[in-house]
Amino acid sequence: MPDLTSAILTAAGSLNAQGTVLGVTADNIANALTPGYKRGEAVLVSGVTQIPEVFLRRDVSQGAIAPTGNPNDLAIVGNGFFQVQQSGGIGYTRDGSLGLSANAVMVDVNGNPVIGPIQINPAGGPVTVAPDGTVSQTVNGATQVLGQIDLASFPNAGGLAPASGNLFTPTTASGQPIAGADGSQIVQGAIEAPNVDLATEFINMITAKAVYEASAKVITTADNMEKRLLDIA
Repeated sequence: MPDLTSAILTAAGSLNAQGTVLGVTADNIANALTPGYKRGEAVLVSGVTQIPEVFLRRDVSQGAIAPTGNPNDLAIVGNGFFQVQQSGGIGYTRDGSLGLSANAVMVDVNGNPVIGPIQINPAGGPVTVAPDGTVSQTVNGATQVLGQIDLASFPNAGGLAPASGNLFTPTTASGQPIAGADGSQIVQGAIEAPNVDLATEFINMITAKAVYEASAKVITTADNMEKRLLDIA
């Protein structure tokens, strides 16, 4: 019964593939309000055995710049990524919702120091971040340069691997980080909105769910037919 076996294998592969699509879509929907979030994409292709295969990538297209009026919020226009220091190495993110640690060091939402580090003077005035990433502050009436927020870019940012806390890590597919802004600029007092379109995600979810259910029905039907053939034999 090679035809039934082939049908079951193909349908099972489709179940697995659509399950991945549903998982990626659900993650996108859950992060529809997360600053700087880059939506995941599950691309389906037909393998040599006609069993569907899934390739995962990131849509790193620019999100809308949303003004907040909060000077601690920074948005990137361009391909750059903020760099933060984690215990296990450097993390990369587009989420510029920054803050200060107990020691007045500039940190991300997870408390990871922004590469520099950038030390703020608690007794000083407002902090200014220039488009090129230069951080300055007025202290006792004089402007002082505190440091530089250096952005990084990647040969293929779509190949970055997601990590916890809206961070990314390099992979073989993404290539290694390239120092420099790559023409990117920083906008202070704004955040980058996630590049998630809910209408598109719901359509993807409905389509994947329909294919998933159809594949499950194929497996059930083929399995019943195989049992009947065995009973006849």
